[in-house]
Amino acid sequence: MQRCALVFVLIFVCSGLILPSVQAQEETMESEGATLDVLTFSDDCLEQSNCIPARPQHFVEYFAADWCEPCTVLDQDLEELIDDETFVMRHHPSPQDLTYNSISNQRFNVLYRLLFLPTLIHNGEGLLTGTSQAQELSEVLSNSTSVFSGLSDVELSNESVTWNTSVEGTLTVWRIGAVPHETENYSHPNMVIGALHFNALDHQGNITELMTMNGTGVVVMLERDGVRNLTVRSTSPALGLDLIENEDDGILSSFNEQPRGHLAIVTTIFLVALMLPALKMWNDALGRETVHKSSDEES
Repeated sequence: MQRCALVFVLIFVCSGLILPSVQAQEETMESEGATLDVLTFSDDCLEQSNCIPARPQHFVEYFAADWCEPCTVLDQDLEELIDDETFVMRHHPSPQDLTYNSISNQRFNVLYRLLFLPTLIHNGEGLLTGTSQAQELSEVLSNSTSVFSGLSDVELSNESVTWNTSVEGTLTVWRIGAVPHETENYSHPNMVIGALHFNALDHQGNITELMTMNGTGVVVMLERDGVRNLTVRSTSPALGLDLIENEDDGILSSFNEQPRGHLAIVTTIFLVALMLPALKMWNDALGRETVHKSSDEES
């Protein structure tokens, strides 16, 4: 019985060593991120020696797909909403699209943890889904203002980017372009065609890879690292096409979305439960062996 108790002690000691590190990793991964600053450059501006970037009041990330019929309707509605204070950057996160972008996919799945197309993200914090996205986005644009800041002295020259900031986080340079729709007779403006990530405190980065792409502009984004806790801005949210059901490679996994600390606890309990019968048999065998030895000694 003492040996059995010793095994249980070892199991729970190991669990005590593993779980804190897993939970600490989970807390790091689940730290809340934010979009702190956004600057946009057109290629026409970059050709000028004194190019001054624009800082939009409203920055909208639009996740869509060419196979998504509701997206075609929203494409047209968005064109009527865009003005000088609003910038819409388009993402194609679906591998079924010819214009699929893996960085957009990661942003859709990991950063924002989204499920449906089309989806709009306003200023990195407001979530709009459902059948009335365009109308609801119009209301959001009318009733909110941005507080973008954090970057200064941002320059793009000689296929490199330099900037000043005191914020710890990530600086992402997005290359955008006009991309034709696969089946319809129009193009998607400001579609993501490439991106590079830099440590925000490095203050410089080489973007030769991006500038050789045939694009129309560049978006420079400063973000605090971490997943986003989005605020739903829709009155009838979560109506759309499920990206998972339309993907070929099944990138999303509900298993991977479960908290790892909880998973470790459940796994430990399950393994202990499986071992109980074997431990009982082992303990009974040791008991019988002890009885036999005692009988032999007495005789």
